[in-house]
Amino acid sequence: MSIALIKIKEVIIYGFFFLVLSCSTDYKETNYYTNNHNETLDRFYKKQLRECLLDVEKINTSIQKDSLLIKFKTARLSFKKLEPLMAFFNAATYKNLNRPNLPIVDEDDNAKKILNPTGFQVLEEVISENQLDSSEIEKHIENIKSTLELELKTQHFKKVKKHHILWLIKDSYLRIMALGISGFDSPIIQHSLAENKAVVSSISSILEIFKEDYSDKNIYEESQDLLLQTTEKLNHKDFNTFNRYVFIKSNLHPLLNLLNTTAKDWNVSYPFDRKLSNTANSFFNQSTFNLHQFSPNYGKVTDSVIALGKILFHEKKLSHNNKMSCASCHQPKKAFTDGLQFSIANDSSFVKRNSPTLLFSGLQAAQFYDARASSLETQIIGVVENKKEFHNNIDNIIGNLKQDTIYQNQFSENYKNGLTSVNLRHAIASYIRTLSAFNSKFDLNISNTVNNLTQDEITGFNLFMGKAKCATCHFAPTFNGTVPPNYSESELEVLGVPNTIAWKKAIIDDDKGRYNIFNVDKKKHAFKTPTIRNAFETGPYMHNGVYNSLDEVIKFYNLGGGSGIGITINNQTLPPEPLNLSELESKQLIAFIKSLSDS
Repeated sequence: MSIALIKIKEVIIYGFFFLVLSCSTDYKETNYYTNNHNETLDRFYKKQLRECLLDVEKINTSIQKDSLLIKFKTARLSFKKLEPLMAFFNAATYKNLNRPNLPIVDEDDNAKKILNPTGFQVLEEVISENQLDSSEIEKHIENIKSTLELELKTQHFKKVKKHHILWLIKDSYLRIMALGISGFDSPIIQHSLAENKAVVSSISSILEIFKEDYSDKNIYEESQDLLLQTTEKLNHKDFNTFNRYVFIKSNLHPLLNLLNTTAKDWNVSYPFDRKLSNTANSFFNQSTFNLHQFSPNYGKVTDSVIALGKILFHEKKLSHNNKMSCASCHQPKKAFTDGLQFSIANDSSFVKRNSPTLLFSGLQAAQFYDARASSLETQIIGVVENKKEFHNNIDNIIGNLKQDTIYQNQFSENYKNGLTSVNLRHAIASYIRTLSAFNSKFDLNISNTVNNLTQDEITGFNLFMGKAKCATCHFAPTFNGTVPPNYSESELEVLGVPNTIAWKKAIIDDDKGRYNIFNVDKKKHAFKTPTIRNAFETGPYMHNGVYNSLDEVIKFYNLGGGSGIGITINNQTLPPEPLNLSELESKQLIAFIKSLSDS
């Protein structure tokens, strides 16, 4: 199956998922509800929508800038109260209202259409400009109002089930942890703590609607008490000094556990698995994700399939000259990298890019630095056909392996149709997906299994999630660029990476990244955001291996990326302002990153 077809399939599945969850589009049946909860939920949501609309209407350019910012913050708080329900039941509307201020490129369109985003994040940046553009501000206000008005007319909660409520709350906790407290959706004014307090308050109101469904009222009371404690903790005034480590460990993880207890009390039976586990009790352990949900549905994953995939991972017969295997560039002893700036090709030359770690690669929505493959299965085809790598074709590989009776038997034992291209790739990909241990020192500590993190490691995590802004691209808990809570897309960033180490008058690397796939100017030098997990062992760094140490990487970011070292690039997505990290803070960041090494 081609990459394009797989992408289309993913879009259809994703769209169908939300179609099933959302309410009927027959708006004439406005008086029909499956139960009283649906009607109460509907009234609650409509009330919040009207309040948000009123607050948005109060934002206008006829008032002083300070007052304008206050009105904007009030409207954002109203919007955040809508977030749990809107983000789950109408993801497209939520995304339109709360997307980053980055151009939206339709790469598959022949005309390469570029759409300018709108919504609260964009409005925040426009309002924060030194010179206010009244017409631009009014344009975004009108776009937000029209979107909210349409939502008010069309969204009805008619067939909401209890498991939907548990799902959307669990998603909200993950969104708070991964996006909210990192400042992802309030990048300029850093209003994130107050906004997430509004989210938690909304969750409390939603649970109140279902109060009578608790057979054990103590669970309800305990949940509400902890939600109240959580809002109090989010009263913290300073974004940079907020202790995110303690907040996750002492508030969000206990709330997750109470949600699992609630599911049992409500006798909820989940109809299917999602990427985020229905029973996750921590965001940082092996039970957090259903790995098979990150893969195309190619077959059942068993221990035997994984064992076969591991053998194939080391099999040099996959390359045309029997000299290269997957493990040639992704060596287990080197954290599944090769430790080189550029990997050695099958003809003893070098490949174009640095070899990334395969650890946690199964928890990504795209593969390769330019994100040209949508899954590990399609990525394998790219390696097979690359002249610098396997320089082969899949039919030839299948023919060669069929000469081996051991492989013939192993595939017959694991797959009904034996040795095929799909099954070969499924086996290798199934093995690679197991390389997501979640057993680092940091994982064990924040999941409350052990208690031996140093203060520097904790401070480093808080810097990563706060002042240093690392987590606005490397989203916890995977610490890569695949966006939670749906994990359906991987972000690409334009950093302005130099061709060699230079802290002044640097020259950008000539690899244009994503641009080479679709020839869209806005995507020049755009590369997928890799995981930070195990980064202490996976140097050299960046797509071209230009930096040899984490000290150099942090210095690059601290200066403002390419813009800070003399590279002029109009589409840099990394904020160009210096981070102003001290030498001690840089060391604490590295201490945290080291604590993310798998044990």
